[in-house]
Amino acid sequence: MLPLRRHIAATLFLLATAAAAQQPRTTILLDPAHGGPDAGAHLANNVLEKDVTLAFAARLRAALGGANFAVLTTRDADPAAAIPPDQRAGIANHARPAACLVLHATGSGNGIHLIASALAANAPQRTIPWDTAQSTAIPQSLALAIQLDAAFVRARIPALLLRARLRPLDNLTCPAIAIELAPLDNPGGSPTPVTDAAYQQQAADAIAKALTAWRVQIAPQPAPQSTPQPAPPDTPPTGAAP
Repeated sequence: MLPLRRHIAATLFLLATAAAAQQPRTTILLDPAHGGPDAGAHLANNVLEKDVTLAFAARLRAALGGANFAVLTTRDADPAAAIPPDQRAGIANHARPAACLVLHATGSGNGIHLIASALAANAPQRTIPWDTAQSTAIPQSLALAIQLDAAFVRARIPALLLRARLRPLDNLTCPAIAIELAPLDNPGGSPTPVTDAAYQQQAADAIAKALTAWRVQIAPQPAPQSTPQPAPPDTPPTGAAP
C-alpha cells in the first residue's frame, strides 16, 4: 500500500503545481527613470540617479517576483540612447499592466516620496491624450498610494504623499505612482544614502507587501450565488377536480 500512497501523493502534488502554474499573475511594470545620456540627478559621491533607479528596480523585481507578480521593465540596463517619457508611457500602455511604478532617486528629503498624477478624474479635454482608461486609473492610483504609504509606515520608513503633473504619469492608462528614494534620516547619525543596499531592500519589501494588499483590493469579487429555493408543492389547476 505504501508505494500506492506515494504515487497518489506525487500525483496530487503535480496536479496542484500545474494548477498553480495556470493561475494568471498580476503584472507590474517598473520604469527606472533616466538612462543613457540622461543621467538624472547627480547625487552625493558622484552617484548618478540613473544608476540608483536601475539598482533599485532589480531589487524590487526580485521582491515582486517572490510575491507571485509578473514584472516588466522599461529598461534592465543602461541604454545607449535616452528613453523619452512618451516612449515609456507607450511601453506601459501597450503592456497593459495592473500598475506602473516610476522609480526616481533624490539627494534631498527624508524617506520615500510617493507621487500621483495631479490630473483630476473628471478632467476636461487636455493637450495630452486623455480617455476613459486614464480617468479610471487616477482613483486607483490614489488607492495604491494609500496602500504604499501604509506599508512604509509599518516598515518604519517615512513617506510623503504628493500629487504633481509629471510625465509619464499623466500619460498612463493604468494606475501609476512615482516612487522617489530619498536619504533616510538617522537620529544621532549620518543619513542612510539611497545607495544603501539594506535600505533599498527594506523599501522593496514594503512595496511588494503593499502591492499584495492592493491586488486583493482590486480583485474582482465572485458573483453571489443564490440559494436554490425548494419547488412549490403541486397544486391542482383552478376548477380541477381534487
